[in-house]
Amino acid sequence: MIDSKQYRGRLQFDPSGQLWHGRYPLAPALGAVSFEADQAALVVTDPDVVVVPVMAVHGAQVPWGKVVVQGVPVVPARRLPSMLRQLPAVLGPERVAILADQARVRFHAAA
Repeated sequence: MIDSKQYRGRLQFDPSGQLWHGRYPLAPALGAVSFEADQAALVVTDPDVVVVPVMAVHGAQVPWGKVVVQGVPVVPARRLPSMLRQLPAVLGPERVAILADQARVRFHAAA
């Protein structure tokens, strides 16, 4: 589950280890993408599929080029394609098509 965010400037850690964008903590956004990944995992019940939350950041600098906060990888959006290509192929094209059809039926459009 990828959540894409447009920020300017830099993301920074405070002394307690929370990630911030300016005066705004990213904990709520990280919690939201984790929740969305959990909901997707309830819909896509294939045991070979692990739904992982990821936050892709456009515009802002991510500390060290990639960080994991609250179990969520936070990466610059430009690095997302290479990160995804490094993952092992778990499902073949036929199984992906079946899961995509199931997701279309089970997911409801946001209001």
